[in-house]
Amino acid sequence: MDMDNRERVNELFRSIATDLGFQIVLGDNNLCNIKRKSTGEETIIELPNNDEMLYVYAVIGEVPFNNREKFFEFILKLNLHGTSTGHGVIGIDIQTNKFVLSRLIPTKNLDEQLLLQAIGAFFSTVSQLREKLTQFLQTMVSDRDTAFEGPALSPNLNFVI
Repeated sequence: MDMDNRERVNELFRSIATDLGFQIVLGDNNLCNIKRKSTGEETIIELPNNDEMLYVYAVIGEVPFNNREKFFEFILKLNLHGTSTGHGVIGIDIQTNKFVLSRLIPTKNLDEQLLLQAIGAFFSTVSQLREKLTQFLQTMVSDRDTAFEGPALSPNLNFVI
């Protein structure tokens, strides 16, 4: 988008800052990184050039190394129809091994009320998903999957080529 759209979005952010309790400003690179001091949780908001969408992105948690099948089943169930994701999308950042929630917010007819609702709902959804992840991981720890605890493979395997 051009500079005017960034300025318009920043003006909307300034307008809702009091309601949110903190300020959001897109920098010169059209990015805003919001980090909570208490938890270190991060949310990124981006307004790419030549686009009419705000991209909102937050890390929900680490992808576990064990019982990945159960974890992915859990994530896919949450993602179904966007009902548990606030109409965002859960994805996996393979570079960081984290799963994230992302949401697109159209800027074309965006006003203060719609932006405040969208950002507020996003933060609420992120908190809920983090809570669900914590509960799920606790369940996984208490219900150790025996499939990974089976007998070791025999060292005397023969391969015929």
